[in-house]
Amino acid sequence: MDRLSDEFIDSCNVDNGKVLRGENMSRIETFVDAAFAFAFTMLVISIDQIPTTPVELLELSRDIPAFLMSALIIGSIWITHANWSRNFGLQDGVTIYLSLALVMLVLVFVYPIKLMSQAFVLYFSKGLLGTDIFSQGGWENSVASLFIYFGIGLIALSAILIALYLNTLRYHEELRLSSLEKFLCKKTCITWLVVSGVAALSCAIAFFFDDFNYVVLAGNVYLLLLIGLPLSNHLMWRKWGIRKSSVAA
Repeated sequence: MDRLSDEFIDSCNVDNGKVLRGENMSRIETFVDAAFAFAFTMLVISIDQIPTTPVELLELSRDIPAFLMSALIIGSIWITHANWSRNFGLQDGVTIYLSLALVMLVLVFVYPIKLMSQAFVLYFSKGLLGTDIFSQGGWENSVASLFIYFGIGLIALSAILIALYLNTLRYHEELRLSSLEKFLCKKTCITWLVVSGVAALSCAIAFFFDDFNYVVLAGNVYLLLLIGLPLSNHLMWRKWGIRKSSVAA
């Protein structure tokens, strides 16, 4: 890859210190966006049943929280890829294969993501919301298997996103990344490492323990993200502030 010229860098817009090298949509980004749009349609509340009465509409509406949670998970993955594409516009061979892998994994795991969200909503609402996806019994083994399946998928998706940013750092000279941009790449990698770490912990608990309380714990482990993500973000920015201060001194 050739080093980006001064003329190209100067022609790019800048957003909060980030040079937007990929504002013009590439074929890769268009393909990925279309795949994510299709994934969102697969999450629709009812894809094979149209409500014809108020009662049916209210019954289907019980799945709205699970739909929103599923959309939030898939949306966060899309936003990470969209920001990466917009900021760096990299189109090398590794990027193509990683983007294809991301699309395939999202489409494969869209239903496990929805089932996981339904189980989460069903449990915390005490059955008031969501669809009873375990009505046939034996739910402990079913939920444990679901946690393992979902966790493996989340680890794989996180690994692809991390690889995209690490591949970008490999071309930091050619892309003429600033110190801030390199820091943001590393911060994004740390964010998804935290996500994959929590997913791995959930998988381990669900795989090695079959007791009821441990099965519940395997799901509740994901609540650690509410603490882990803000904490890792704060520590990374604090580290960046200390580094900037030391350089200025």
